[in-house]
Amino acid sequence: MTDGDIVHSQLSWPYQRPYRWLCEGKANSDECAWMVMGVIMREIKKKGAAPVVLAKRMGESLRQGIDNGLRNWAALSEELDRQARQAPCPHYEKQLVLRASKGILHDFRYGRRMDTSWLPEVAVERYFQELYRWKFEERIPLTSKHHAGIDNATVMKRVEALGPNLFPVFRKWAKQANTDEDVASLRRPRRQKQKEIDLNEDLL
Repeated sequence: MTDGDIVHSQLSWPYQRPYRWLCEGKANSDECAWMVMGVIMREIKKKGAAPVVLAKRMGESLRQGIDNGLRNWAALSEELDRQARQAPCPHYEKQLVLRASKGILHDFRYGRRMDTSWLPEVAVERYFQELYRWKFEERIPLTSKHHAGIDNATVMKRVEALGPNLFPVFRKWAKQANTDEDVASLRRPRRQKQKEIDLNEDLL
């Protein structure tokens, strides 16, 4: 099976290889996460700065509204909708940023978040997370049969294991993108060298 083979009809071509690796179990979560990270980074760069700028503006609006004591959640939600309508982004990118920002609004409304200091950066980070979920994580269950005969519970458990590697990098990217209002200089961290197994080592 070559890298160009489509093994999951709901995943776009760049995500086929990491999905196949997850199903086959031939690579550990660090390697799979590093590969997914590269695909997401290229996706972010392809979409350009506009979604990041929109996310930052929405984060600033949330911070200003909440810091000023505004607890009219419906009004804040409508303001996010207004900003999305006016933004120079394709519709689905607006929706991802809107979903990210309204997730933050939901957290404040129900007491899950209190600190407003970093909301512009958090909104960008949430946008990266939503992009990852929309393009990869949420689409994986959308097939009647997984590659290599693996069951859905197993493959989703492997997907979940990617989070500890991916999300800290999304946070780092968000900090940089929020400062630059651009995504051109985002980079993956250096790939970790895989430890070779010592045949004489006691693994028990």
